[in-house]
Amino acid sequence: GPRLQFDFCPDSLALPYIDHLTMGDDAVDESQLVLCCAVCCANFSIYPSADCCGCSGKVGLCCLNMEICCKPGAPCLPCCCCGPACECDGCSILNIQAHCCCCVTSAALPCNDEVPVAVTIAGLTLFPKCGCMVPMREIMDR
Repeated sequence: GPRLQFDFCPDSLALPYIDHLTMGDDAVDESQLVLCCAVCCANFSIYPSADCCGCSGKVGLCCLNMEICCKPGAPCLPCCCCGPACECDGCSILNIQAHCCCCVTSAALPCNDEVPVAVTIAGLTLFPKCGCMVPMREIMDR
């Protein structure tokens, strides 16, 4: 699983964060999510983890990204709890994610590694595999 490390934020506050190499560069570990509803490139998931406390969000348009984060243990952002960035982290034209406590909503156009194509109704996933309360990691592995 992700390694817990300690680092110093720019404002000299020591906060733990999860290693970027094992979970991506945001506050939500998508592999831990359980799909509740999904239509193509948009989904709503439950975050069944002790790591779900707090709120975070990110919006990306081409290579421009904006993140907000008020979550213990998340990577530090340039301006305390928010940060703009210019990065090519995939080929999605639009990428959105909002997380509050155990609820996560994500969308991407076109779909990407963090938001795979899926069809799920009331916890019953019909595509790309059939199952009830399917973990996102099973869909991401396809």
